[in-house]
Amino acid sequence: MNNPEKIEEPVGGAIILAGGDSKRLGRPKALLDFNGKSLIAHLVEMLRELFDQITIVTDRPEPYKRLPVIITGDLIKQKLKSPLRGIHAGLSSSELPFQFVAACDMPFLNPDLIEYMAQFAHDYDAVVPRAGSYFQPLHAFYSRSCIEIIEKQISKDHFKVTDFYSNLKIRFIDSAEIARFDPEELSFFNINTWTDYEQALAIMAKRLKTG
Repeated sequence: MNNPEKIEEPVGGAIILAGGDSKRLGRPKALLDFNGKSLIAHLVEMLRELFDQITIVTDRPEPYKRLPVIITGDLIKQKLKSPLRGIHAGLSSSELPFQFVAACDMPFLNPDLIEYMAQFAHDYDAVVPRAGSYFQPLHAFYSRSCIEIIEKQISKDHFKVTDFYSNLKIRFIDSAEIARFDPEELSFFNINTWTDYEQALAIMAKRLKTG
């Protein structure tokens, strides 16, 4: 997509959260086969077109050691396991000023939307899509300025990612902006069940067929 606001160079880094237990699937979502490669390898391949540095946050590092990534585990271990802990670990593992955060089960990330969001990351603590009244906290840019705020939030036993938004300077990406790049909002499609997985495979097959 030709867009005058598109950023041509990699900006910041990307963090993939792969610490979920995948209870509904019964196996790690990140390792599901997706068009001949693992789902997480698919994400890494796409994100490396945008970012020089990719970090995977996981408490099971062994399956990811051959990927061209940095691997780290949660740094806060005494509290409830949550994506907020993962974001904290990813941001803390690098000196990069901000990073894009995605869940490992989102196969249809849109590079143009991510690049559009990136242009705001220098000036905000977070850049978060908001489709209607729904936030997309695991498809967002977060700054290192969030690290201390997350630590304070977790110390209060508040583990929901959006719970700490009131303490941030945030640039929300609204539905109209999202639609410019991803009108179907497939960027936010995630795989939680076998039905979701089958649907994702069908979408990918259709994309490959139509080019």
